[in-house]
Amino acid sequence: MPSSRLRVYQYLPFLRQFSIEPAVLPAVPEPWFSRFYYSSSKGTRLIHYSGEILGSVARLIRGRQYDIIFVQKGILSTNWKGFDDLLGWANKRLVFDLDDWVYGKSVVEFRSPLLRAFQDKNQTEKISSRSKAVVVGNAYLKKLALQYNSNVSIIPTPVDTGRFMPGKTKSVRKGDEVVIGWMGVAGGLEYVRLLEKVFRDLSKRYSIRLKLITRLGNESFRWDAVPIDYREWSYQSEVREMEECDIGIMPLRDDEWSRGKCSLKLLQYMAMGLPSVSSRIGNNAEVIEDGVDGFLAQEPEEWFEKLSRLIEDQILRKNMGEKARAKVVDRYSLEKTTPLLAKVLKDVYGA
Repeated sequence: MPSSRLRVYQYLPFLRQFSIEPAVLPAVPEPWFSRFYYSSSKGTRLIHYSGEILGSVARLIRGRQYDIIFVQKGILSTNWKGFDDLLGWANKRLVFDLDDWVYGKSVVEFRSPLLRAFQDKNQTEKISSRSKAVVVGNAYLKKLALQYNSNVSIIPTPVDTGRFMPGKTKSVRKGDEVVIGWMGVAGGLEYVRLLEKVFRDLSKRYSIRLKLITRLGNESFRWDAVPIDYREWSYQSEVREMEECDIGIMPLRDDEWSRGKCSLKLLQYMAMGLPSVSSRIGNNAEVIEDGVDGFLAQEPEEWFEKLSRLIEDQILRKNMGEKARAKVVDRYSLEKTTPLLAKVLKDVYGA
Protein backbone atom coordinates (compact mmCIF):
# COMPACT_ATOMS: atom_id res chain seq x y z
CA MET A 1 0.00 0.00 0.00
CA PRO A 2 1.24 3.53 -0.72
CA SER A 3 1.34 4.65 2.93
CA SER A 4 3.48 1.72 4.05
CA ARG A 5 5.73 1.86 1.01
CA LEU A 6 6.39 5.59 1.20
CA ARG A 7 6.27 6.39 4.92
CA VAL A 8 8.06 3.22 6.09
CA TYR A 9 9.82 1.03 3.54
CA GLN A 10 11.59 3.70 1.50
CA TYR A 11 13.03 5.20 4.70
CA LEU A 12 14.88 2.03 5.76
CA PRO A 13 18.28 2.55 4.08
CA PHE A 14 18.27 6.26 4.91
CA LEU A 15 17.56 5.72 8.62
CA ARG A 16 20.58 3.45 8.89
CA GLN A 17 22.73 6.46 8.00
CA PHE A 18 21.55 7.96 11.31
CA SER A 19 22.54 4.86 13.33
CA ILE A 20 18.93 3.69 13.51
CA GLU A 21 18.41 0.01 12.74
CA PRO A 22 14.81 -0.55 11.57
CA ALA A 23 12.89 -3.82 11.35
CA VAL A 24 9.50 -3.99 9.64
CA LEU A 25 6.84 -6.23 11.19
CA PRO A 26 3.86 -6.37 8.80
CA ALA A 27 0.62 -8.00 9.93
CA VAL A 28 0.75 -10.37 6.95
CA PRO A 29 3.58 -11.18 4.51
CA GLU A 30 3.55 -9.50 1.09
CA PRO A 31 2.49 -12.57 -0.99
CA TRP A 32 -0.51 -13.03 1.33
CA PHE A 33 -1.43 -9.33 1.14
CA SER A 34 -1.30 -9.13 -2.66
CA ARG A 35 -3.38 -12.28 -3.04
CA PHE A 36 -6.11 -11.64 -0.47
CA TYR A 37 -6.43 -7.89 0.18
CA TYR A 38 -7.59 -6.97 -3.33
CA SER A 39 -9.97 -9.92 -3.65
CA SER A 40 -13.67 -9.19 -4.24
CA SER A 41 -14.65 -12.41 -2.44
CA LYS A 42 -16.04 -11.83 1.06
CA GLY A 43 -14.78 -15.22 2.20
CA THR A 44 -11.27 -14.55 0.93
CA ARG A 45 -11.16 -11.14 2.57
CA LEU A 46 -12.39 -12.64 5.84
CA ILE A 47 -9.44 -15.03 5.67
CA HIS A 48 -7.18 -12.02 5.19
CA TYR A 49 -8.58 -10.16 8.20
CA SER A 50 -8.30 -13.28 10.36
CA GLY A 51 -4.68 -13.69 9.34
CA GLU A 52 -4.08 -10.01 10.05
CA ILE A 53 -5.40 -10.42 13.61
CA LEU A 54 -3.24 -13.48 14.33
CA GLY A 55 -0.22 -11.84 12.72
CA SER A 56 -0.67 -8.71 14.81
CA VAL A 57 -0.74 -10.67 18.06
CA ALA A 58 2.56 -12.31 17.06
CA ARG A 59 4.23 -9.05 16.08
CA LEU A 60 3.14 -7.26 19.25
CA ILE A 61 4.77 -10.02 21.28
CA ARG A 62 7.94 -9.53 19.21
CA GLY A 63 7.65 -5.79 19.71
CA ARG A 64 8.80 -6.07 23.32
CA GLN A 65 12.39 -6.61 22.18
CA TYR A 66 12.69 -3.25 20.35
CA ASP A 67 13.60 0.19 21.67
CA ILE A 68 10.70 1.89 19.85
CA ILE A 69 7.56 0.77 18.03
CA PHE A 70 6.61 2.98 15.08
CA VAL A 71 2.97 2.38 14.10
CA GLN A 72 1.95 3.50 10.61
CA LYS A 73 -1.78 4.46 10.51
CA GLY A 74 -2.97 1.59 12.72
CA ILE A 75 -2.18 -1.81 14.18
CA LEU A 76 -4.56 -3.53 11.78
CA SER A 77 -6.98 -2.32 9.14
CA THR A 78 -10.03 -3.47 11.11
CA ASN A 79 -9.22 -1.71 14.45
CA TRP A 80 -10.03 -4.85 16.45
CA LYS A 81 -10.88 -4.05 20.08
CA GLY A 82 -8.14 -4.40 22.68
CA PHE A 83 -5.17 -4.14 20.34
CA ASP A 84 -4.28 -0.67 21.59
CA ASP A 85 -3.94 -2.20 25.08
CA LEU A 86 -1.70 -4.94 23.66
CA LEU A 87 0.39 -2.28 21.96
CA GLY A 88 0.85 -0.41 25.24
CA TRP A 89 1.84 -3.66 26.93
CA ALA A 90 4.35 -4.44 24.16
CA ASN A 91 6.25 -1.15 24.36
CA LYS A 92 5.94 2.21 26.11
CA ARG A 93 8.02 4.05 23.52
CA LEU A 94 5.47 4.47 20.76
CA VAL A 95 5.46 6.73 17.70
CA PHE A 96 2.21 6.93 15.74
CA ASP A 97 2.31 8.01 12.09
CA LEU A 98 -0.69 8.97 9.96
CA ASP A 99 -1.07 10.39 6.49
CA ASP A 100 -4.84 10.11 6.20
CA TRP A 101 -7.85 11.18 8.24
CA VAL A 102 -8.28 7.95 10.24
CA TYR A 103 -9.66 9.28 13.52
CA GLY A 104 -13.08 7.94 14.47
CA LYS A 105 -13.09 5.22 11.83
CA SER A 106 -11.49 1.99 10.68
CA VAL A 107 -9.76 1.56 7.33
CA VAL A 108 -12.11 -1.42 6.90
CA GLU A 109 -15.60 -1.12 8.38
CA PHE A 110 -17.63 -4.33 8.46
CA ARG A 111 -21.29 -4.31 7.49
CA SER A 112 -22.14 -7.22 9.77
CA PRO A 113 -23.38 -5.95 13.19
CA LEU A 114 -21.72 -8.98 14.83
CA LEU A 115 -18.28 -8.24 13.36
CA ARG A 116 -18.70 -4.50 13.88
CA ALA A 117 -19.22 -5.13 17.59
CA PHE A 118 -15.56 -6.23 17.76
CA GLN A 119 -14.29 -3.03 16.13
CA ASP A 120 -13.13 0.05 18.01
CA LYS A 121 -13.61 3.11 15.81
CA ASN A 122 -11.70 5.24 18.34
CA GLN A 123 -8.61 3.04 18.43
CA THR A 124 -6.43 5.50 16.53
CA GLU A 125 -7.28 8.22 19.05
CA LYS A 126 -6.24 5.88 21.86
CA ILE A 127 -2.96 5.03 20.13
CA SER A 128 -2.28 8.74 19.62
CA SER A 129 -2.82 9.38 23.34
CA ARG A 130 -0.52 6.49 24.33
CA SER A 131 2.30 7.56 22.02
CA LYS A 132 5.37 9.54 22.99
CA ALA A 133 5.13 11.34 19.65
CA VAL A 134 2.75 11.59 16.69
CA VAL A 135 3.97 12.20 13.13
CA VAL A 136 1.53 13.55 10.54
CA GLY A 137 1.73 14.41 6.86
CA ASN A 138 0.15 17.87 6.84
CA ALA A 139 -1.14 20.79 8.93
CA TYR A 140 -4.78 19.62 8.90
CA LEU A 141 -3.83 16.25 10.40
CA LYS A 142 -1.68 18.02 12.98
CA LYS A 143 -4.69 20.01 14.13
CA LEU A 144 -6.63 16.77 14.59
CA ALA A 145 -3.76 14.94 16.32
CA LEU A 146 -3.18 17.76 18.82
CA GLN A 147 -6.52 16.86 20.40
CA TYR A 148 -4.93 13.63 21.64
CA ASN A 149 -1.22 14.36 21.96
CA SER A 150 0.77 17.57 22.48
CA ASN A 151 3.92 16.25 20.74
CA VAL A 152 2.99 16.30 17.04
CA SER A 153 5.43 16.80 14.15
CA ILE A 154 4.64 17.42 10.48
CA ILE A 155 6.77 15.32 8.15
CA PRO A 156 5.51 15.35 4.53
CA THR A 157 5.26 12.08 2.66
CA PRO A 158 8.64 12.10 0.88
CA VAL A 159 9.48 11.36 -2.72
CA ASP A 160 12.60 9.50 -3.77
CA THR A 161 13.79 12.15 -6.23
CA GLY A 162 16.60 9.89 -7.38
CA ARG A 163 13.98 7.48 -8.67
CA PHE A 164 11.17 9.83 -9.66
CA MET A 165 12.85 12.13 -12.13
CA PRO A 166 12.10 13.58 -15.57
CA GLY A 167 12.44 11.18 -18.47
CA LYS A 168 14.92 12.05 -21.17
CA THR A 169 12.52 11.31 -24.00
CA LYS A 170 8.78 11.09 -24.55
CA SER A 171 7.09 8.17 -26.24
CA VAL A 172 6.40 8.39 -29.96
CA ARG A 173 2.92 9.76 -30.57
CA LYS A 174 0.61 10.60 -33.39
CA GLY A 175 0.51 14.32 -34.17
CA ASP A 176 0.34 16.69 -31.23
CA GLU A 177 -1.41 14.37 -28.76
CA VAL A 178 -1.06 15.43 -25.12
CA VAL A 179 -1.20 12.72 -22.44
CA ILE A 180 -2.86 13.67 -19.14
CA GLY A 181 -1.99 11.22 -16.38
CA TRP A 182 -3.49 10.10 -13.09
CA MET A 183 -1.93 7.50 -10.78
CA GLY A 184 -3.46 6.02 -7.63
CA VAL A 185 -5.44 3.21 -6.03
CA ALA A 186 -8.65 2.17 -7.79
CA GLY A 187 -10.83 3.74 -5.10
CA GLY A 188 -9.46 7.15 -6.09
CA LEU A 189 -11.09 6.90 -9.51
CA GLU A 190 -14.23 8.36 -7.93
CA TYR A 191 -12.40 11.70 -7.96
CA VAL A 192 -11.42 11.34 -11.62
CA ARG A 193 -15.10 10.80 -12.44
CA LEU A 194 -15.78 14.34 -11.22
CA LEU A 195 -14.00 15.58 -14.37
CA GLU A 196 -16.00 13.62 -16.94
CA LYS A 197 -17.61 16.68 -18.56
CA VAL A 198 -14.29 18.55 -18.48
CA PHE A 199 -12.58 15.75 -20.43
CA ARG A 200 -15.47 15.39 -22.86
CA ASP A 201 -15.19 19.10 -23.66
CA LEU A 202 -11.38 18.96 -23.90
CA SER A 203 -11.60 16.00 -26.30
CA LYS A 204 -13.79 18.04 -28.65
CA ARG A 205 -11.13 20.74 -28.92
CA TYR A 206 -7.76 18.98 -28.50
CA SER A 207 -5.98 15.73 -29.26
CA ILE A 208 -5.65 14.31 -25.74
CA ARG A 209 -5.46 10.98 -24.02
CA LEU A 210 -6.24 10.25 -20.36
CA LYS A 211 -3.82 7.74 -18.88
CA LEU A 212 -4.89 5.89 -15.71
CA ILE A 213 -2.15 4.04 -13.82
CA THR A 214 -3.86 1.89 -11.21
CA ARG A 215 -5.02 -1.57 -10.20
CA LEU A 216 -8.48 -1.65 -11.71
CA GLY A 217 -9.35 -5.28 -10.91
CA ASN A 218 -12.86 -5.96 -12.19
CA GLU A 219 -13.83 -2.27 -12.24
CA SER A 220 -14.48 -0.66 -15.62
CA PHE A 221 -13.89 2.97 -16.50
CA ARG A 222 -15.27 4.27 -19.78
CA TRP A 223 -16.12 7.70 -21.14
CA ASP A 224 -17.54 7.91 -24.63
CA ALA A 225 -15.43 10.04 -27.00
CA VAL A 226 -12.56 10.34 -24.50
CA PRO A 227 -9.48 8.20 -25.32
CA ILE A 228 -8.48 6.42 -22.11
CA ASP A 229 -5.32 4.37 -21.68
CA TYR A 230 -5.34 1.87 -18.79
CA ARG A 231 -2.06 0.69 -17.30
CA GLU A 232 -1.77 -1.80 -14.45
CA TRP A 233 0.21 -0.18 -11.66
CA SER A 234 3.35 -1.89 -10.41
CA TYR A 235 6.33 -0.65 -8.45
CA GLN A 236 8.62 -1.67 -11.29
CA SER A 237 6.72 0.21 -14.00
CA GLU A 238 5.21 3.29 -12.28
CA VAL A 239 8.06 5.67 -13.17
CA ARG A 240 8.22 4.48 -16.78
CA GLU A 241 4.46 4.92 -17.15
CA MET A 242 4.59 8.46 -15.74
CA GLU A 243 7.42 9.37 -18.14
CA GLU A 244 4.89 9.11 -20.98
CA CYS A 245 2.64 11.78 -19.45
CA ASP A 246 2.70 15.51 -20.24
CA ILE A 247 0.41 16.70 -17.42
CA GLY A 248 -0.67 15.24 -14.08
CA ILE A 249 -4.04 15.71 -12.37
CA MET A 250 -5.21 15.34 -8.77
CA PRO A 251 -8.96 16.02 -8.43
CA LEU A 252 -10.57 15.73 -4.97
CA ARG A 253 -13.88 16.33 -3.24
CA ASP A 254 -13.97 19.03 -0.58
CA ASP A 255 -14.49 16.88 2.53
CA GLU A 256 -12.61 15.85 5.68
CA TRP A 257 -11.05 12.80 4.04
CA SER A 258 -9.63 14.88 1.18
CA ARG A 259 -8.34 17.58 3.53
CA GLY A 260 -6.40 14.86 5.35
CA LYS A 261 -4.63 13.71 2.17
CA CYS A 262 -0.93 14.48 1.85
CA SER A 263 -0.75 15.19 -1.91
CA LEU A 264 1.46 12.19 -2.68
CA LYS A 265 0.55 11.76 -6.33
CA LEU A 266 0.90 15.51 -6.83
CA LEU A 267 4.43 15.41 -5.38
CA GLN A 268 5.29 12.47 -7.62
CA TYR A 269 4.12 14.35 -10.71
CA MET A 270 6.22 17.32 -9.64
CA ALA A 271 9.30 15.15 -9.04
CA MET A 272 8.87 13.84 -12.59
CA GLY A 273 8.98 17.41 -13.88
CA LEU A 274 5.31 17.35 -14.85
CA PRO A 275 3.06 20.40 -14.65
CA SER A 276 -0.17 19.59 -12.86
CA VAL A 277 -3.71 20.71 -12.16
CA SER A 278 -5.10 19.76 -8.75
CA SER A 279 -8.10 20.61 -6.63
CA ARG A 280 -7.69 23.67 -4.44
CA ILE A 281 -8.22 21.62 -1.29
CA GLY A 282 -6.17 20.90 1.82
CA ASN A 283 -2.51 20.11 1.37
CA ASN A 284 -2.63 20.67 -2.40
CA ALA A 285 -2.99 24.39 -1.77
CA GLU A 286 0.08 24.29 0.51
CA VAL A 287 2.23 22.38 -1.99
CA ILE A 288 1.33 24.30 -5.17
CA GLU A 289 1.95 27.97 -5.86
CA ASP A 290 -0.86 28.52 -8.33
CA GLY A 291 0.41 29.51 -11.75
CA VAL A 292 4.08 29.04 -10.83
CA ASP A 293 4.81 25.33 -10.24
CA GLY A 294 1.33 24.03 -11.00
CA PHE A 295 -2.30 25.05 -11.24
CA LEU A 296 -5.07 24.86 -8.63
CA ALA A 297 -8.69 24.56 -9.73
CA GLN A 298 -12.09 23.96 -8.21
CA GLU A 299 -15.06 24.50 -10.53
CA PRO A 300 -15.27 22.56 -13.84
CA GLU A 301 -14.82 25.77 -15.84
CA GLU A 302 -11.55 26.44 -14.01
CA TRP A 303 -10.33 22.89 -14.64
CA PHE A 304 -11.12 23.27 -18.35
CA GLU A 305 -9.38 26.65 -18.62
CA LYS A 306 -6.18 25.60 -16.84
CA LEU A 307 -5.86 22.25 -18.55
CA SER A 308 -6.41 24.05 -21.89
CA ARG A 309 -3.54 26.44 -21.13
CA LEU A 310 -1.19 23.54 -20.46
CA ILE A 311 -2.35 21.57 -23.50
CA GLU A 312 -1.80 24.55 -25.81
CA ASP A 313 1.53 25.76 -24.42
CA GLN A 314 4.44 23.30 -24.46
CA ILE A 315 6.86 25.96 -23.15
CA LEU A 316 4.56 26.63 -20.17
CA ARG A 317 4.50 22.90 -19.43
CA LYS A 318 8.30 22.74 -19.51
CA ASN A 319 8.88 25.80 -17.31
CA MET A 320 6.23 24.86 -14.78
CA GLY A 321 7.52 21.29 -14.61
CA GLU A 322 11.08 22.45 -13.94
CA LYS A 323 9.94 24.68 -11.06
CA ALA A 324 7.83 21.86 -9.67
CA ARG A 325 10.78 19.47 -9.73
CA ALA A 326 13.02 22.01 -7.97
CA LYS A 327 10.47 22.52 -5.18
CA VAL A 328 10.15 18.78 -4.48
CA VAL A 329 13.91 18.32 -4.35
CA ASP A 330 14.22 21.27 -1.96
CA ARG A 331 11.31 20.47 0.39
CA TYR A 332 9.85 17.00 -0.09
CA SER A 333 12.74 14.66 -0.92
CA LEU A 334 13.92 11.80 1.28
CA GLU A 335 17.14 13.72 1.90
CA LYS A 336 15.06 16.52 3.50
CA THR A 337 12.59 14.44 5.51
CA THR A 338 14.79 11.61 6.85
CA PRO A 339 16.66 13.86 9.33
CA LEU A 340 13.27 15.06 10.64
CA LEU A 341 12.07 11.51 11.23
CA ALA A 342 15.40 10.46 12.75
CA LYS A 343 15.19 13.33 15.24
CA VAL A 344 11.68 12.29 16.34
CA LEU A 345 12.80 8.71 16.89
CA LYS A 346 15.96 9.69 18.79
CA ASP A 347 14.05 12.17 20.95
CA VAL A 348 11.54 9.44 21.91
CA TYR A 349 14.36 6.99 22.66
CA GLY A 350 16.12 9.54 24.85
CA ALA A 351 13.00 10.70 26.69
